[in-house]
Amino acid sequence: MIKETTKKIISPAEKFGFPAGTKPDQLLKRLHSVEGRLAGFITGFAGSMGFVYFHAFWFAFWILASHGTFKPYISNFDPFPYGLLTMVVSLEAIFLSTFIMIAQNRQALVDTYRELEEEQEQQEEAEDQQDLEEEVEDIQKDLDDIKNAITFIQQKITKVEETQAPGNGNH
Repeated sequence: MIKETTKKIISPAEKFGFPAGTKPDQLLKRLHSVEGRLAGFITGFAGSMGFVYFHAFWFAFWILASHGTFKPYISNFDPFPYGLLTMVVSLEAIFLSTFIMIAQNRQALVDTYRELEEEQEQQEEAEDQQDLEEEVEDIQKDLDDIKNAITFIQQKITKVEETQAPGNGNH
């Protein structure tokens, strides 16, 4: 006996924990959340040259300050091998990678929103197509009824003409 396997089709919204049949507008609320916008801003900045320039300046300043270049204003606070700087940069990397993942999830949510919108449009188009087909069928039925009525009338006219034709003796 062959065992049938069926795969459940997962809607785009279900991939993100939304119930099947979720409307695109519900996804928009999640896309425009404060956290989503913040993650988008941070990853946007982290992917810019401004971010690179800021870090080049920051690292140069940190190293120079740690070597005593700015004494007496700034004392040596993180001597070589810069353990504090290493820890700060490691924490920054952890947070940046998390924000990047959030931004990727947000982009996937945008793609899902577009899929749901497209799916909804296709469904509406299919419904419109069905309505139009039903209207065409109704019009065709009406035309057939009119054609049958015209044929019936033509037959009656023909019978009347035959009964009134000279030579039938019905004057």
